[in-house]
Amino acid sequence: MKIWVKVLAGGVSEKSIDIEQGSTYYDVLACLKINPETIIIMVDHRPVPLDEMVSTDYLEILRVVSGG
Repeated sequence: MKIWVKVLAGGVSEKSIDIEQGSTYYDVLACLKINPETIIIMVDHRPVPLDEMVSTDYLEILRVVSGG
């Protein structure tokens, strides 16, 4: 299954990746080598749980920045 991923982290990058049917958003992050503790995945402008199966062909990954 081919999906488009837009990564918003100090800039914007878009790429297409191939994942297996039934993959979760955790699997997408593993494929991209992104730490799941530092991001939020958005589908149709709504956050999705990382353990949910991928059900779209386009998603956005937002880097979360926190600090004091």
